[in-house]
Amino acid sequence: MLVCMSVQHQVNSIAANCSSCDAQCCRLTAVLGASEQVPAHLTIEMPGGLRAMAKGEDGWCVALDRVRMNCGIYDDRPLVCRRFKMGGPYCRAIFSGGDDVPAATPR
Repeated sequence: MLVCMSVQHQVNSIAANCSSCDAQCCRLTAVLGASEQVPAHLTIEMPGGLRAMAKGEDGWCVALDRVRMNCGIYDDRPLVCRRFKMGGPYCRAIFSGGDDVPAATPR
């Protein structure tokens, strides 16, 4: 008997690893909490007055170190970035090439 794995199960079983990912999570829109103190030159104002991490022309967050492909403000990165879990649902969707990944927002 053949058993077909569902697409969701296949996505869930993908082994995401930051060292082999090219920082795809840094292409998400990272909305900042009202009390976060990220330098203004790294942020943009979105509709409704929300602030988010700015993106460069290449689509990556402006805080991303393009040479090392890691966060240039890691110790002071936004809460939403701290909560982004390697191998979590958003990560797996990005790693698997999913197009329906929502914006990352603070809680």
